[in-house]
Amino acid sequence: MKKDTKLYNMIFPIWLLVFIPWLVFPAAVLNFGIDTLVLLLALRHLGVTSKKTVWKKSIIRVVIFGFLGDIAGALAMFGIGLALDEMDFDIYNKLMYNPWSNIAALCIALGCMVFASFVIYKLDKRFAFTKTALTEIQKKKTALAMAVFTTPILFIVPTEPFFY
Repeated sequence: MKKDTKLYNMIFPIWLLVFIPWLVFPAAVLNFGIDTLVLLLALRHLGVTSKKTVWKKSIIRVVIFGFLGDIAGALAMFGIGLALDEMDFDIYNKLMYNPWSNIAALCIALGCMVFASFVIYKLDKRFAFTKTALTEIQKKKTALAMAVFTTPILFIVPTEPFFY
């Protein structure tokens, strides 16, 4: 990392929580609600009759693994951003502020979203539904729904207006 590199331009939601810590609780509640909605809709689509039981036995793990997947994607994006900062500040700047303004930055952000979704899928499939009566195929499909519909889209939201 260059001596003059500043870390003020990391991913916006992390810094938002640092500057406005009271948003942690509403963000967690919103995330819990979205995960609940996606989980119940996936179970309904699969024809699972014991949705409430599956929800009770898995929702906490689903939420935790969703956060872990988001963190993994954010760390990947931050690490790639730091490496790019050493080579090309413009791509780094675009990645952190407005990925839509540079095709390379957008591809990196989308790749990090896919990585986060992959982590969510793997963790949910392997650990989130272990105490449920879901079949293996139902576990895979539910984990896939969670990964696809809860992907961290904030990775591609321009944060430039918040800083300038």
